[in-house]
Amino acid sequence: MCVCFFFFQINKMIKSLVQNPTNLLSTSARALSILTTNKSDIEFLDKYDPQQVTLLYEPLMVVDQHDQIIGQVTKKDAHLLSNIERQPSLVHRAFSFFLFDSSMKPARLILQQRAPEKITYPNLWANTCCSHPLFNQSETNGIEGVKHAVRRRVQYELGYEYLGDLIYLTRIFYQARNIPDDGIFGESEIDYIVMAKCPTNLTVDFQINKNEVEQIRAVSLNECEQMVEQGVTTPWFSKIVREGLLAKWWSMLDEQEHVKEGELTDEIIEL
Repeated sequence: MCVCFFFFQINKMIKSLVQNPTNLLSTSARALSILTTNKSDIEFLDKYDPQQVTLLYEPLMVVDQHDQIIGQVTKKDAHLLSNIERQPSLVHRAFSFFLFDSSMKPARLILQQRAPEKITYPNLWANTCCSHPLFNQSETNGIEGVKHAVRRRVQYELGYEYLGDLIYLTRIFYQARNIPDDGIFGESEIDYIVMAKCPTNLTVDFQINKNEVEQIRAVSLNECEQMVEQGVTTPWFSKIVREGLLAKWWSMLDEQEHVKEGELTDEIIEL
């Protein structure tokens, strides 16, 4: 009788997913993991760096098209193409942090080259720090939660403790397959754009985590555009540059002493 009841519940859950996938996500992250995680999912991770594999089990926020939290999911399941390319796509919350070095005139943007150990987009260049707020009490609280996550990850990846103001600008939505395309991983996220401007010394202020970051450099807008054309940048950074968004944000930061949050529209920009 117990076995029958168990299979009845599983069938009921699958039927619910087919009819309305978001209901299942908002009810339980465990239910999602039953459908997306199996023995083969675990075995294929053996070829990746063990430290990076450990991070795949961080809890992320599942959000709807309006960025409302509807559930939680592991980092692994959030980035599986089998979840991203279904209908509706599984979307998670993320952030992209842009730190401008004001010790040079005009200011330079600090870029990082992702470490070869990274499971997604290894060796590619991106903005200063890109990661995710976690599904926990400190980081689910909208913009303030994202800022908490920015500080945490900048310290973890770059060994840099930023104590100044963080400026939230807007949100973008994008999807992309992994590079090189492995047919396994990708991105589908609503990405909070956070910026800061302060004088920095690359050789003194940063102690990079080599499991995350291969190297960092401070570059001009023109150099960013050249790197995008060379095909050495991540999809999100490339899209931001090609759409003219980086130039717009850069100009805003250079022309104003302080950028007030909320000056830009709070729409989610789809790239």
